[in-house]
Amino acid sequence: MNYRVAIVGAGRIGAMLDAPQSPLILTHAHGYKACGGFDIVGFVDPDVDKAEAASVRWGGSSFESIGNLFATQSVDVVSLCLPDELHCATLLALADKPIRFIFLEKPAVRTSAEADEIDNIYRKLPVRVQVNYTRRFVPEITKIREAIRAGSYGKFVAGTGYYGKGLVHNGSHMVDLLRFLVGEVGTVEKISETRDFYDDDPSVSALLTMQAGGDFYLRHIDSRKFHIFELDLIFENKRVRICELGTIIEEYSVGENKFFEGYQTLNKSTEYDTEYPKAMYHAIANIRNNLERNEPLICPLEESLETVKTCSRIMRN
Repeated sequence: MNYRVAIVGAGRIGAMLDAPQSPLILTHAHGYKACGGFDIVGFVDPDVDKAEAASVRWGGSSFESIGNLFATQSVDVVSLCLPDELHCATLLALADKPIRFIFLEKPAVRTSAEADEIDNIYRKLPVRVQVNYTRRFVPEITKIREAIRAGSYGKFVAGTGYYGKGLVHNGSHMVDLLRFLVGEVGTVEKISETRDFYDDDPSVSALLTMQAGGDFYLRHIDSRKFHIFELDLIFENKRVRICELGTIIEEYSVGENKFFEGYQTLNKSTEYDTEYPKAMYHAIANIRNNLERNEPLICPLEESLETVKTCSRIMRN
């Protein structure tokens, strides 16, 4: 029997960035369709025209509110694809609903206070929650994490990450990926900020010292100029660059410099494409496997709330 899915928020990431025939899997709706094991029962949006357009594209019915949805439908899984500022209130509204799973767009919430409130409520509930920090679901990035954890690269030395469009909204992707790969952030030193997208969520540059050692420079780039997401991590015997939003990975290994005898340098050893364009598929496959056989979630709610709290520390510092 398939799981019954409702998608709350019928905008770009929920439904409209791609279509059933698209080779890319960019939306929640396409992810459920491609993965199998799910039936979309409908889309919820206060703009009913948007909900109806999404239901025409992907199937299911349209609803103006969560209340209207649950008045007529039995739902197992809810995808929450609303603006950041609505996440906390909507999670609170869903807390008493008879559902099994929530797939939540990042950031889970916006502040440490909201993180504590949601954590206190949801840790007591049977509903499970996965948060869409997309790059966690890229298989090639998972392999890098495994190599780091196995000690294959040596100790972390230093790194730099470039992002824009708000520390919580978009920079939290970088903070979460750093935590996923390298570990927890220790001390933070805020350097500068720019309000390039949200008045109440500036893009921030900061120096982060990792708990296990090594410094990371979080560097914001004004998103009004262009969009960027690049991560550069240097270890004792390996350098890894995650480029072009996460679609390409470059690896460098320590070796003899080809021009200067006796110099050990980081030499590019490989470059390869990733499955980033199918990350949504992998995220939803993980949800299905969690529901069916209790496979561990790749980005559970508690992990994403820690990312929000880390971002709050960076903002306050």
